[in-house]
Amino acid sequence: MDLYRVDPTRLKEAPFTTDDWVATLLRVLGRPAEERHGTRLRGFLFQEGGPLRLYMDSDEVPGVIGAEVQPGGALTALLAVLTSILDEEWRALEGVDDPHCRYVVDLTDW
Repeated sequence: MDLYRVDPTRLKEAPFTTDDWVATLLRVLGRPAEERHGTRLRGFLFQEGGPLRLYMDSDEVPGVIGAEVQPGGALTALLAVLTSILDEEWRALEGVDDPHCRYVVDLTDW
């Protein structure tokens, strides 16, 4: 087996990809460092064309709520607003019939 010595000071950092963004988001929501006001990630679904649908539930909102997010957005802003926006049913997307949740809120602009 060949052994290659690598000098970390000479390596170029790889660019942050959409897959990296999704993995980071799911890791943070799946294992939160602190309790987010009783909000939990129940599941997720990759949508055709790029969006990611998060299925969340909360102690404050009955049932499961879908949150449509666009991978590659501002992760910190999305995490900050996610808990408080789930109960805003007026943000629900029209014409979305998803058997896994009560309604879907559009957070693709966050």
